[in-house]
Parts: sequence; C-alpha cells; structure tokens
Amino acid sequence: MPFEMPETISPFAIDEALAGAAYEPEDVALLDTAFAHACNEASQRLLLGEGIRSLLAFAVLEGAKSGLRDPEHLTSFALRALPSFRAQESRR
Repeated sequence: MPFEMPETISPFAIDEALAGAAYEPEDVALLDTAFAHACNEASQRLLLGEGIRSLLAFAVLEGAKSGLRDPEHLTSFALRALPSFRAQESRR
C-alpha cells in the first residue's frame, strides 16, 4: 500500500489525525512501538529533526487508521513517508 504524503503538511495534521480518536492501551503500545522503530531506522540514515519525527508520527497514525496492526508493517508503512526509504523500496 503506497503512502501518499501531501506536498505540504499542515502543522495541525497530527491534531487532526487524532481528533475524535480513542485508543485502547494495546493500540497506544502498537503506535509507540512502530513510531520508535521508525525513528530508530530513520536515524541511521538521516538527522532526525522535529519535521521528520512529525512526518513519521503522522504516517504511523495513518497506517493504523488504514487497518495496519502488525508493528513491522506499520513501521515499514511509516518509513515510506520518507523519500529515501521510498526510493529503496522501489529498487527491490
């Protein structure tokens, strides 16, 4: 499932993604795990700033909203929000 990120991300995109959402403790643990793994993998190639972390957080939330529940798949989905990881994926 390709991840399409808009050219510009509203500074309120994460707030909007969370609006009206309720998460069970297991869901929060899944989101936290996927986000931590995505940040860890991304930091091996990139300098992680607030923008990249926000992009990964938004992508994790979007992946979970689309039904992804496996931490590994959710992490991969989030990483595809970053161009350097999308490029690697397309070479496989």
